[in-house]
Amino acid sequence: MTHRQSGPGRVSPVNRDGHAIGLDIGGTAVRAAVLTPRVVDGRPSVSLHGLGRVGLPRGAVVNGVIREPGLVTHALKALWQQNRIDCRNVIVGVTSQQVVVRKVDLPNLPAAERAQALPFQARDIIALPIERAILDFIAVGPVDEGTNTVPGLLVAAPREPVSVTVRAIEQAGLRVARVDLAAFAALRAIAADDLPVEAVVDIGAHLTNIVIHSQGVPLMVRTVARGGDELTTALANRLGIDAEAAELAKRTVGLGDDDSDTSRAIRDTIRPLLSELRSSLSAFEQANPDSMIERVSLTGGGAAMPGLADEVTRIGDIPVDVVDAMTHVGSHRAQHADDAARTISAVAVGLAMGAAA
Repeated sequence: MTHRQSGPGRVSPVNRDGHAIGLDIGGTAVRAAVLTPRVVDGRPSVSLHGLGRVGLPRGAVVNGVIREPGLVTHALKALWQQNRIDCRNVIVGVTSQQVVVRKVDLPNLPAAERAQALPFQARDIIALPIERAILDFIAVGPVDEGTNTVPGLLVAAPREPVSVTVRAIEQAGLRVARVDLAAFAALRAIAADDLPVEAVVDIGAHLTNIVIHSQGVPLMVRTVARGGDELTTALANRLGIDAEAAELAKRTVGLGDDDSDTSRAIRDTIRPLLSELRSSLSAFEQANPDSMIERVSLTGGGAAMPGLADEVTRIGDIPVDVVDAMTHVGSHRAQHADDAARTISAVAVGLAMGAAA
């Protein structure tokens, strides 16, 4: 998706110093990944320049939507100041249950004509009023010579939440060069190159994005309103403890093999999320009987819970791995091989990687 600037000049996703910044505004923090895009052996590549994270107060961002723009702007200013980030052009990710991604075949038209025709093509596909939506089309295959159509993905997002996000960023003195779908960014960051079909699952604080792809081409995209924050709250209520203690139990005990009250409570509270994941995998397999999912790759703040990968393996009988957000980023600087690297989101990394595509 592309945010079109109202001024006379377009904002480049690559800053003058050669860096691209991916900006992830999540439910608990704002995160930035500063990468250097380049071409190596004729292929796009990125190396790491810097990472940063600043926490957000509860309620500032809910289910991917900014509720308190002033708090987000303040956090962004702190993020830039604390990490001494000099460049200002950013690529931001958006996510919401209202975002629609649909497979469509559109007439093979020049890009400008296709953009003009897109609202007419989308009217019968999406439930959002066209005048309140931002539309984009991503080609995923070659032109069909017989029908002169292009297979691709129609992406529709509600306009107002995106506008609020852009304004909050601009109030921090930053410039939005591009708006991308968070699910696509996570896919770009951790997708395996050698698997015919893979499911990428990004577990955030409020939302979980599920993307099933074939060698980088999305086949199914789904966003569910389940995440780590819901699990923490349910666990605190179940055990009668505060949120901080529940978060600690989730990250240290997790889905262990012991039969303690804490383990049983975590198993019970995570069932809704596992059920959503199971239904998504099953729906894909039923719609694509000839395409077997080779692996489920987990990322996001909730992915590192002890025992989660084993539990997901059991629900789908598919190998499951927790994948490092920087698995495709080269030249890791030693000073970033710490907690910042482990907690940075695949979304922030994948957004910055998009500048190299």
